Amino acid sequence: MKRNLPPLAPADYRISVVMPVFSETETVRIVVDWLRAHLASRLHEIIIVISPRSSKQSFAICEELVRLDGRIQLYVQQVNPGVGNAFREGYARANGNVILSMDSDNEMELAAIPKMLDLMAAKNYAVVVGSRWLPGGGFVGYQCFKRVLNWGFQQLFRLLFLTRSTDLTYGFKVLRSEVVHGIAWQATLSEIGGETTMKPLRAGFACGEVPSVWTARTQGRSTNNFWRNFRYVRMALRVLWHGVTVNNVTISTPKPLRTAALPEMAGQH
Repeated sequence: MKRNLPPLAPADYRISVVMPVFSETETVRIVVDWLRAHLASRLHEIIIVISPRSSKQSFAICEELVRLDGRIQLYVQQVNPGVGNAFREGYARANGNVILSMDSDNEMELAAIPKMLDLMAAKNYAVVVGSRWLPGGGFVGYQCFKRVLNWGFQQLFRLLFLTRSTDLTYGFKVLRSEVVHGIAWQATLSEIGGETTMKPLRAGFACGEVPSVWTARTQGRSTNNFWRNFRYVRMALRVLWHGVTVNNVTISTPKPLRTAALPEMAGQH
C-alpha cells in the first residue's frame, strides 16, 4: 500500500538535525558550523546525543556549541551502548517537520544535504537517502573488501525489498517527521541506518536518493566492527517478516525556537 504525505513547501521546512557524538571533537564543530551556515532559517534545531563515555574534550566542544546557538540542544544518551539507541533518543526529541539523520564524524558529504532537501520537495518523497552507489557518489578511504561486501548487501536488499534504491544501509538521509514519529524503531547499533530506509519502504512510503560520497574519518574511532555488518541482514529479515505498523501522527507547526539548557553530566552506564 502506497502512503502519500501532504506536500510540504521548502520554505516551510523546519529541519531537526539528529546527530550522535561518541569520540568526535573538532568534526562536530565543522559539521555544526556548516549546518548553521547553509540551512540558515530553515534550521529548527540540532539535537546532539552524546554518549556518557565520550571524552571531556567531546563534552566541552558540544557544550560550547550549545552556548553559541540556542537551536543546539545537548542530551546525554540514556540507553547505552549503541548508536542506534542514540538516534532513537534524538528522534523522540525532534520537533521539526523534516529530520536530517547524520553522523558527527564528517564522513558524510555535507554538500549532498541541499540536494536531498530539493529532491524531497520536488517529488514529495517521505525519505531521501544520500546514496554512495549512484553515479556521482562513492567511497574515499574505504577498504576494498568492505566495499565488495557492501555492494553484495545492497544487491540482496534490493531483491528482498523489490526496490530500485541503491543504498539501503546508509544512515545519511532526510525523513519527513510523519515517518520518524509514526514508525517504531528497534535498532540499537549501526543497523539503524538500514532500518530507517527499509521500514519506510516496507510501509509504502516513497523514497528517493541523491549521490553522495563517503570519506573516511580523520579523527575519533568507529564503534562498528566487521561482524556487526550482518546485523543489517537480521534487520532486513525482521522487517520483511513482521511488517511495519505506522501510527497516524498529526504534525503541528513547530513552535518558536527556544534556548536549550545544558543537561547535567550523566554517570557511566
